[in-house]
Amino acid sequence: MITLCRYECEACHQHFGQDPSIYERHLLESGSHHYCKPCQREFGSAKALQAHLDQSQKHMCCRWCQSDVDNIRSHNQKYHTQCPRCKVWCANMEGLKEHCLQTHSDVYCAPCQTLFTQTNNLIMHLRSSLHQPKTVRCPHASCGKDFVSTSALIGHFEAGTCPSGVELEDVDEYFGHHCDPQQWFVRKELIFPQRVWEIPSDHPGPFQCPLCKKQFDHPGQIEYHLKSPKHKNYGRKPYICPSERCAHATFYSLSSLLLHRETRTCEMGYRHELPKLLQRLFNIVAQL
Repeated sequence: MITLCRYECEACHQHFGQDPSIYERHLLESGSHHYCKPCQREFGSAKALQAHLDQSQKHMCCRWCQSDVDNIRSHNQKYHTQCPRCKVWCANMEGLKEHCLQTHSDVYCAPCQTLFTQTNNLIMHLRSSLHQPKTVRCPHASCGKDFVSTSALIGHFEAGTCPSGVELEDVDEYFGHHCDPQQWFVRKELIFPQRVWEIPSDHPGPFQCPLCKKQFDHPGQIEYHLKSPKHKNYGRKPYICPSERCAHATFYSLSSLLLHRETRTCEMGYRHELPKLLQRLFNIVAQL
């Protein structure tokens, strides 16, 4: 006797014989389907199904609990899990994780179970020490700290946290005037000495930045702000990427340029020269 398979899922390449209940259970439980049981209707996405359920008052049957409820929204809030990004409801936390993998993979870190607002934020997260080994060591003998990238090491110098005493002004001076004489990556005419600002300690506050008008509560805050890369060279961006793909993007600091080179898909112009220029900088720091 030949048995006819009446229920088969072409999308999943599965067969369910002649039992409609097994097939319907598959439609309800599979993450590949978005099925409304009362209407016996499938939708193209979880968002479309959610909109259908929200707009119709007759759908007071929970798709996961398989039971009638008085208020589907209140029921979902109590027993199920909502995606914080697109507001779609999922059966539970495991369902939410699967939803994020399928729908928000461009902004979702599965190992950390974290959703980001922008793709670039995810990229930066994946490049952090949480996911990358620290293989770049500070060249100064009294430091020895390790970093996940060259840009992070340069940021260490610019922030003034290295025992060598190197700060942002030193990085600009060394790289702009001693490491890149061809000016492939820096325009030394846009580099200036750190301006000295007089900040009265007895001022009652708030302290207003004379350049960008931001306000700060304490003198230490505005002092740190005025030494930032944005203000150090009077608002100019001395560092430049030689790539035409990014239209020769410019940056306030060397670390920002390196981060740009590490995270973007620019043509890597002078890619062999840049490590040599940076090594010159590291040699200078090592001798301090």
